[in-house]
Amino acid sequence: MADMHAWEPVTTGHSAASVHRSPDGRAFAKTATAPHARDELRAERDRLQWLDSVGVAAPRVLDWSDDGASTLVTSALPGVPASDLPRTSVRLAAERLVAFLASLHALPVADCPFDRRLAVVVGVAAERVSAGLVDEDTPRGRSAVDLLGELESGRARAEAAERADLAVCHGDFCLPNVLLDPDRLAVTGILDVGRLGVADRHVDLALLTRSMATTELNPAYGPDIAEWVAERTGADPWRIGYYRLLDEFC
Repeated sequence: MADMHAWEPVTTGHSAASVHRSPDGRAFAKTATAPHARDELRAERDRLQWLDSVGVAAPRVLDWSDDGASTLVTSALPGVPASDLPRTSVRLAAERLVAFLASLHALPVADCPFDRRLAVVVGVAAERVSAGLVDEDTPRGRSAVDLLGELESGRARAEAAERADLAVCHGDFCLPNVLLDPDRLAVTGILDVGRLGVADRHVDLALLTRSMATTELNPAYGPDIAEWVAERTGADPWRIGYYRLLDEFC
């Protein structure tokens, strides 16, 4: 394991792990100590290794240790987050993001070893609520238990639709988690892949369009771009709402 003393802390993002950048900027290290955060880091490691095996651009795993704390060291990727692009670039960037998602979703579902279907993730959501891992001060102004009841009440409808729309999904496809070349606007890779797996493709569409429409965080985009993406991809509005609700428990 690399000597971490000279590595620079990275304070942006919402990871449960602490993140450091190497002095030369060519690698990042995530370290987790809490049991659930260590599990999430292992999940990210395994998915990065799988993505490398199928040729999807993502950080490469350079090192791993698991001795009281778990540390994952990965390579840095070129490009800038999609959230950092200027307003003049976002329409073309949106087209590239939709095209990238189509290629990811076209990967053979049978070849993906990670299951993120509702039969799995709704149970995980319930476990997280029971363990106190879901913030009670939810953005919807309702308790986690109340939101879980809504999630479970819509599950049968969502599962019926899920069967015809399964794909290999990123799972957290918001703008900061996708890098693009700032000049050519080609996607250079994806980050934070711990939720990647087989799921309804609306998982990705729900979070991408929400990220675009949230002008407080991503003012260069806006609701018009989000609506264009929804129309271009043939998104189902009810499932968009359902999978945004599911994200409250992640």
